[in-house]
Amino acid sequence: MNTQINPKNIIISKHAIQRREHYNPIDKDILINLVKQIDDRFAISKKENNKYKIGYKNTIAIIEKKDDSLILITSYFFHKYDYKIDNINLKVSVAVSKEDRKLNRDMNRGMIHKIYRTNFLNKKVECGVICATVNSKNSRDKIQKENFKYKLILDWKLFLKFQNIPMNHYHMYFNDFEEILNVVHLENEEFILNDFKRKE
Repeated sequence: MNTQINPKNIIISKHAIQRREHYNPIDKDILINLVKQIDDRFAISKKENNKYKIGYKNTIAIIEKKDDSLILITSYFFHKYDYKIDNINLKVSVAVSKEDRKLNRDMNRGMIHKIYRTNFLNKKVECGVICATVNSKNSRDKIQKENFKYKLILDWKLFLKFQNIPMNHYHMYFNDFEEILNVVHLENEEFILNDFKRKE
């Protein structure tokens, strides 16, 4: 891979430039050099317009200095590496794609079915999942697996858009699929969110 990356194509967040503990800034050139070398070895994730990133929008990235190490701390589901540049030891977390992060999250939840709805553009979109508690890595699910087989999880934004969704929380445990027919229904072998009235 060509390591001659234009610095203008590298985005460094303010959080990344600051050290979290003492808020001492790290030289941006060091971080740009870090991105170049990590990309050469690990192919760091890119934005849609092919810009490289350490921290962007909801993806938080913070550089900590500990002894002779720099630690890049990011969000969920990032590949972690021990890496060395010159005489600096690095513990690096490199972002995977948004799709891979979502897939990893669903797998950790023990997902067995996706839930869909039709949006205002008449397009089918994913809005939740049904999970098997026995396969979930979530600590709360592990406690509940003795009592419940399944867990229904809806996108929390649905509760801002619609009224009268018969759930006290954005997720609920259940044992029989008949228990969730007031929330979803099966249509062409897919689970579809029932029609709920939009909030005004």
